[in-house]
Amino acid sequence: MGFHDVGRVHVFSSVTFEPLQRLAGHLNGIRAVALSSKVLVSAGADKAVVCWDWRRGVKMVRFGQQTTIAIGVQIVVDEGGGGKGGGEGGEGGEGERVVSVTIDGIVRVFSIRAFVSFLSFFFFSYATIMLMSGDD
Repeated sequence: MGFHDVGRVHVFSSVTFEPLQRLAGHLNGIRAVALSSKVLVSAGADKAVVCWDWRRGVKMVRFGQQTTIAIGVQIVVDEGGGGKGGGEGGEGGEGERVVSVTIDGIVRVFSIRAFVSFLSFFFFSYATIMLMSGDD
């Protein structure tokens, strides 16, 4: 659960509803979260995307290069193992990528293992293309 006003993510047990972790790493509120068995990703109103080892409560990497607020995040697992080490995602998030989308339609893909953004593109919807072309 992410809290919009304080910039923290609280992780609770789905069985006992007991708090498991409190992850503080955003300057402002949380806009979106995604969870895998190893990694939790939070997108904040501070224009940052933060990747956590949520079981240990450790921040793995903070991507701060968004130009506007991220409104969605998703974790994508590379079934091929993500390079060296191979296997089911490898160690420390190896083979996992984060996809974020910002309010202005920019989609970015980040490598958790390499700690870099390696793909960025603008998402054009059909309505956007029609507006830009002047067609009704």
